[in-house]
Amino acid sequence: MDLDKYKRRQSLKVLASEALMVLTVIITVIILAFVVSGYWLNSDFEVERQGLLQVSSYPTGADVAIDGDSSWLQRTNTSKVLSSGAHTITLTKEGYDSWTKNIVIKEGLLYRLHYPRLFPTERKLESIQDTIGVTKVFISDEREQMLLYSGDVESLDLTLFAKPTQDESIKPSDAVEGWLTLDLKSNTPESKPADYHTLYEFFKPTKEEELDIDDLVKDFQLDHIPTDSEKLILTKFYDDQYLTIMKDASITTYKKGDISPIIEVELSFIPTEHEAGLEGDFIVFSNGSRVATLDMETLAVSEWSVDGPTLGWLDGSMIYSVNDGELIVYDFDGLNRRVVAKNVSSHFPATIANDKWLYYFSDGSLIRESLVR
Repeated sequence: MDLDKYKRRQSLKVLASEALMVLTVIITVIILAFVVSGYWLNSDFEVERQGLLQVSSYPTGADVAIDGDSSWLQRTNTSKVLSSGAHTITLTKEGYDSWTKNIVIKEGLLYRLHYPRLFPTERKLESIQDTIGVTKVFISDEREQMLLYSGDVESLDLTLFAKPTQDESIKPSDAVEGWLTLDLKSNTPESKPADYHTLYEFFKPTKEEELDIDDLVKDFQLDHIPTDSEKLILTKFYDDQYLTIMKDASITTYKKGDISPIIEVELSFIPTEHEAGLEGDFIVFSNGSRVATLDMETLAVSEWSVDGPTLGWLDGSMIYSVNDGELIVYDFDGLNRRVVAKNVSSHFPATIANDKWLYYFSDGSLIRESLVR
């Protein structure tokens, strides 16, 4: 045997094997890069670019059907690669009502449904507090605390609690007449007299970040300096920053880095209130029962109305109204309208606390219903 020829053949085999391994790694990386970018083979073995859907729910573990097909056996919380275009998403869970929405998946982009809430079809009801004599109710922004006030509403001056009292004759722990506090997150909430410290923490001015007008004009390449008559709403959605300017019924939205506005719309009413989603995924404008929703996921504005004269926020993404004693809930975009309680007082607010309990007022009592079976 020629030893030199044998060694050369072995060296060639090693080189060929290493070259094949390198080529395999390169091809795998390229394929993964295309998959991450949303490219996939469809049922006809054609390459198309897809998008990604992420679905969460309250409670978790709901069955997810896409376009009526639930055979892929996925539940929330989950992610799913979908072909670009329109899809119908339906969530169901035994013992709960259903939730559905039509969405549009865009190529290479993520669409998040993180807010769907399913209500138990049967809920345990319990009376938490006698509210006879209560004239005003306040709920904290975090929906963790409730204040009950019994007294003359017309003479109620909340500025008294906007800063710590300087009166040395009043101790911080002294109870304030007419005020009770409830911990909404507690499994066994009990009312307690509210002291000055509690009221100060509840009503103290929020330290909102001051907007520098000159920086906004520069960052968003505005063609004018906003005036006092224009309401500025700065939000962040994903990694992008947006500035929405509301002037009367006009809504204009700019994206940082773009020269021209991405949304310009004239509403059919002049909003008096607005609420931005905690994750910057929507802005809701309202006036009484009339509502307009700016959905940052679709970059579209839609108008709708609640049943009844006014609306409130049940949680961070769900709106409610009370009409003829019925507590009616809607997603922030007006979809999934459901009646979840009856004989509800429209004089006081309703809320969801800790994603576990629904609170509302009925016949002189504060009622709590469990949202988890």
